[in-house]
Amino acid sequence: MSRELMQAADDLQRKLSQLAAKLEALSRLRASQRNALLGTPQSDNWRGAKRNQFEGEFGRQQAALGAIADAARRFQSQVSRAAVQAALDARKE
Repeated sequence: MSRELMQAADDLQRKLSQLAAKLEALSRLRASQRNALLGTPQSDNWRGAKRNQFEGEFGRQQAALGAIADAARRFQSQVSRAAVQAALDARKE
């Protein structure tokens, strides 16, 4: 495997790891902000149908962020395995 391809694979792995970490941090920040603004579901800050609608949408968005972070981690792992395999194949030649 050429040095340039190995560097590109390393860069891609690093960027995917950074992406996953930033998505996870964003999810934590959103959850923290939600808790600071709304308190618990039993809080007097906001109740009723609009709160339920917000909570449902918030949960879906948080799940989507988690799914994207998981996908980034899976892609990172796949790139890593492919780079290792390519390096092994190059040694055989």
